[in-house]
Amino acid sequence: MSFENVMTAMTRWMTATEALAAVGAELSLVQADESANPDVAAALRGVSTTAGLPDLTELAPPQRELVKSMVRMCLRQTQDLIDEPCRPPGWAFTDPDILAGWGRGSMMVPGALAARVPELAGLTSFLDVGTGVGLLAIAAARTWPAAAITGIDIWDPALRIAAENVKNAGLEDRITLRHQDVASLDDSASYDCIWFPTFFVTESVLEAAVPRLVRSLRPGGSLVLGRMAPPPEPLPQAVNTLRTIRGGGADYDPKRLAEALEAAGCTDITALPRSGPAPLEYVIGRREDSAS
Repeated sequence: MSFENVMTAMTRWMTATEALAAVGAELSLVQADESANPDVAAALRGVSTTAGLPDLTELAPPQRELVKSMVRMCLRQTQDLIDEPCRPPGWAFTDPDILAGWGRGSMMVPGALAARVPELAGLTSFLDVGTGVGLLAIAAARTWPAAAITGIDIWDPALRIAAENVKNAGLEDRITLRHQDVASLDDSASYDCIWFPTFFVTESVLEAAVPRLVRSLRPGGSLVLGRMAPPPEPLPQAVNTLRTIRGGGADYDPKRLAEALEAAGCTDITALPRSGPAPLEYVIGRREDSAS
């Protein structure tokens, strides 16, 4: 491998990184309603237009905030990778932008599930495993207005932010946050639906958690295992694998997740492929109505 080849690749990737930052910067100007230097503002619009995004102002305000938050998350996470390449796998992020980016991205999950799984209509109880900063739990409370929501996590920096987010959303009476390891969960027949993002956990945690989660379901309740849909190109696949492993998780294919559900006694196991903007796939199992 020659130095010239390395520099050619680096130049291409640096362009993509700066384009990502430019989109975030343009959205920051739109949301803050600030006036930038006209030449800089025109150059920012030139980047987004050339990328096929001619008018970012057409995005709804929550969509703008989501995109900007995920841009910040990506850039902060890449900086962390450079600064701490020797850190062992595991969730160790404390940067609020990283935590918020993952949280905002997860907010699409409840709506997507409600739209694609009719059996989840009318939920009265929902467990959000790995609740992070609580934004998925807040979205679940708004998606299912009659549901009591419980969010569990073991990462205190995220839980502290989650408590503030729940308070600001005015949902303290409907959302309960707990410092709880999913591998030691001992709830029994408590939830109509449980969300478990498997890309944050190792194989040993998956094996320990799924039977406990099934026992935590009410008879007829649904356990939703989320996985990141693999991108089709080899380089994005490799980057996705790096991100997952460094965050303390693993890549599971739908077959492995279906096996875990079946081993725990679930029935009616269904795989839902990616649909919509979120790169997520779902494998869903139901606790038998007659389960004890």
